[in-house]
Amino acid sequence: MLKDRDPRMGVCADTGHWMRSEIQPVEALKVLEGRIVSCHLKDLNKFAIEGRDVPFGLGLGNVKAVLDELNRQSFGGNIAIEYENNWDHSVPDVAQCIGFVRGYGAARANS
Repeated sequence: MLKDRDPRMGVCADTGHWMRSEIQPVEALKVLEGRIVSCHLKDLNKFAIEGRDVPFGLGLGNVKAVLDELNRQSFGGNIAIEYENNWDHSVPDVAQCIGFVRGYGAARANS
């Protein structure tokens, strides 16, 4: 839908919505290269509408590959960690997601 449109038009990449629509996040990122303005990052236990959030790295979303692809594209926008499972007691899982992203950044910095 963005082809031949003004380059200022972009998208918010949402890996959770993609997974619930049975779309591979890395492949979607490649299709949208140059148009990604921000990213909502999730990992789900399955590619289906009823998929539920799991801490990054424990699901099927291949969060490391998603971050690798965003880095390959020199993405400089905002990445929002989204986690909507176990709402009343989600802090440990959200902390695990944050730890995953921090660990990813630390590993890249040391390589």
